[in-house]
Amino acid sequence: MPKLIYWAAERLDDSKCYSLIGKTRKAVQEQLTAIESEYQEDTPSWQRAKFGPIEKHLIIYKDAFDLLDMLTGEGGGRV
Repeated sequence: MPKLIYWAAERLDDSKCYSLIGKTRKAVQEQLTAIESEYQEDTPSWQRAKFGPIEKHLIIYKDAFDLLDMLTGEGGGRV
């Protein structure tokens, strides 16, 4: 069966659709670094986006339609 591996940092203070995803851990870390660099030093912590730890995800599916169904069905999503 085919498998899809991706890395994600879940958005903790907003919708999961704003979670960061990437093909590698490094790609997600670069996104986090870019977001952090946008803030000024005096930006209050409550105004900063909050993300969980970067985690590896594995999806095993039968075919392309099965993958689409998993990702778009109820309870599906990025993380």
